Amino acid sequence: MSFPRAADDLPDCTARRLILSGRVQGVGMRPAIVRLAQRCGLAGRVLNRLNGVQIEIEGAWRQIEQFLEELPHRMPRAALVDSVHVEPAEPCGRREFAIEQSPQGGPLLTQVPRDLALCDDCRREVADPTNRRAAYPFTSCTNCGPRDAVLLSMPYERGQTTMARFTLCPACRDEYTNPANRRFHAQTNACPVCGPHCWCADPTGKIVACREAAVQVAIRAILGGEIVAVRGLGGYQLMCDATNSAVVARLRERKRRPHKPLAVLVADLDEVDRLAEVGPAARQALADPANPIVLLPARPGNRLAPGIHPGLNDVGVMLPTTPLHWLLARQCGRPLVATSGNRNGEPLVIEPRESASVLAEIADWWLHHDRPIASPLDDSVVRIIAGRPVTLRLARGLGPLTLDLSTGFRGVAVGGHQKAAVAVANGGQAALLPHIGDLDALRVREEFIQRMNRGIGLYGVEQPVWIHDLHPDYFSTRCVQELPGDKIAVQHHHAHVAAGMIEAGWLDREVLGVAFDGTGFGPDGMVWGGEFLRATAASFRRVAHLRPFRLLGGAAAIAEPLRIAAALTHDAFGLLDESQGAPPRLAARAASLRPLFDRPRFSPSTTSVGRLFDGVAALALELDTAGFEGRPAMLLEAVADSAEPGQYSFALVEGQPLQLDWRPMLRDLLADCALGVPPGRMAMRFHRGLAAAVVAVCRRFSPLPVVLSGGVFQNRLLTELIAEGMARGAQPLGLPGLIPPNDGGLAAGQLAVGLAQAASNTVLKGAAPECASQYPAG
Repeated sequence: MSFPRAADDLPDCTARRLILSGRVQGVGMRPAIVRLAQRCGLAGRVLNRLNGVQIEIEGAWRQIEQFLEELPHRMPRAALVDSVHVEPAEPCGRREFAIEQSPQGGPLLTQVPRDLALCDDCRREVADPTNRRAAYPFTSCTNCGPRDAVLLSMPYERGQTTMARFTLCPACRDEYTNPANRRFHAQTNACPVCGPHCWCADPTGKIVACREAAVQVAIRAILGGEIVAVRGLGGYQLMCDATNSAVVARLRERKRRPHKPLAVLVADLDEVDRLAEVGPAARQALADPANPIVLLPARPGNRLAPGIHPGLNDVGVMLPTTPLHWLLARQCGRPLVATSGNRNGEPLVIEPRESASVLAEIADWWLHHDRPIASPLDDSVVRIIAGRPVTLRLARGLGPLTLDLSTGFRGVAVGGHQKAAVAVANGGQAALLPHIGDLDALRVREEFIQRMNRGIGLYGVEQPVWIHDLHPDYFSTRCVQELPGDKIAVQHHHAHVAAGMIEAGWLDREVLGVAFDGTGFGPDGMVWGGEFLRATAASFRRVAHLRPFRLLGGAAAIAEPLRIAAALTHDAFGLLDESQGAPPRLAARAASLRPLFDRPRFSPSTTSVGRLFDGVAALALELDTAGFEGRPAMLLEAVADSAEPGQYSFALVEGQPLQLDWRPMLRDLLADCALGVPPGRMAMRFHRGLAAAVVAVCRRFSPLPVVLSGGVFQNRLLTELIAEGMARGAQPLGLPGLIPPNDGGLAAGQLAVGLAQAASNTVLKGAAPECASQYPAG
């Protein structure tokens, strides 16, 4: 950051106007500016604007020069300044420096503030029995507290948040107006006298305790083996004792979530160390103000109930988001389950009255509060892959995520069907909005429309181009087709690759995109998912892909991986029976599925690497049902024995495009199954073989830089093996990062492709609906 130097002929009193853009609102920037201006003896004002933070300073040049020199070193810790614009201004004769408000309209040009986790200063106040905020669950300051969760409109001012209903008491007003206080212009400032409060209700809805006593009732209930629905920062969470196997099993049964791992809340990093292995990157992610759930290798013999992460090596751990979470975790003195407060597959519940009905068959007690939630926000989830945090779910604390895209384009990208999220561009900035969920249930679809409209309103997007997936049966596609305005259809895997290009900063380059996932509609009407695309932001050419195989019964094959194993073996060897050496369970299932082999309408072809993982897991792990989409691959990664040096072979078949042939791998795998080779060794051989095959294909297109994207690259083992192999050459490799590699990042890529196609007039038209009817929209 550099500023103009003084000129010899400057007058005694001069003025400058500065615009700070980036993450500059809701982070304590204006109070920091006031303190610096007062330190330098300057008059003027600072205000939040739609384009950032505007600063007007006037005084002697030497004082202005001091201000400009010290500014980069006086920024709040949560601020991220993208640019500083400085211009001359006319002195106005001000005598003091003040924070002012300035209502205005138009597109938003600065970042929406993100929610910040409980800071150390506020935690110490909450823990101090002599402090006026002792045990107060809604303590916050300029360095922590809700932001996006309470935001109604921008710029970020208390009157434009859900905190507007709480009038500051004299003590809080003194803090709010005192530049020396860390709560100076803290928009969420509150205390037990004037702020939100809690109450606890039983299953009949009767209020049994209020304020501090309500928290104590919830703690006793958790320690007594019961489930409490807690209204958190962005919605309700279901909380219980994570060391109690019986209550964990009861939670799973009531929520109808038999297999998905449950996140765990602990009070501090010392407790995290007792539960899991925490490397430097993971420790930094845990302590970050974004406060995500971090997936960590679980320590053997930790005190968590086995039902927390069944069959998996990693456990999701988070530190307290708010003082309420800290009070619960600290006073319970043990790890707590903290999972989303909803029925499985439905949206997060945010309102007390709604929670009483929706969670009636799940929770035993309710801990409510009266601070309104502007929009539901799930917890973010990250995993450390190749030494860097990779976002698996972009939500509270990490979203909205500003995207490095060219300005001047107004568009709304609506993502896919699973892990839905929306991205917006308003002509001045672009952002990927927080996670919404899978668009199967009606209530999630309603939530999708509400969240999309909120994003459009918050960012001031007018007359957008609507950008959607090529699949005509996705709800997101059908939704925007009914809206006025131009439409752009973007192929699923091109969007994945473009998201990876944004992550790597390569939108201006041609890349080789490796897009591996479960399902994506190809322009040829086939289910794609194992793709190598030679791509720019505007266009792509498919240069290689996985050898196709059948999805016997379409969506039924995703739920039953043994169907995929049967299809793979049938393709490789023809019809099987036990006399040919097929495993008995596989031979029996193949026989029952025989009518589907010759009915393409009910058994569409796919090139999906995600489904290949399913088939391999069905054989190596003797897994018949998936439990949830992606679980077979997760189990296969979890069991892989890193000490195994061998690998299965994939053949590269010449042609236009190249084909990655999995049949040699399958022959070796079936032979190992017959010999009784341990599943861990087979799993590792599969991962090593697939990674080596990917590297081999990439080498064919050297020196193009390579981008990895798609849900398969949530797999740490596979991604790190590919990175290791690519490191032995000179090809640049773009790894996943802040933008989720799964469908949660799809809208970001769609926005980039839509912008590029609109600029180059190369818009891809949607495919006919009958091409997609063969396979599931999800």
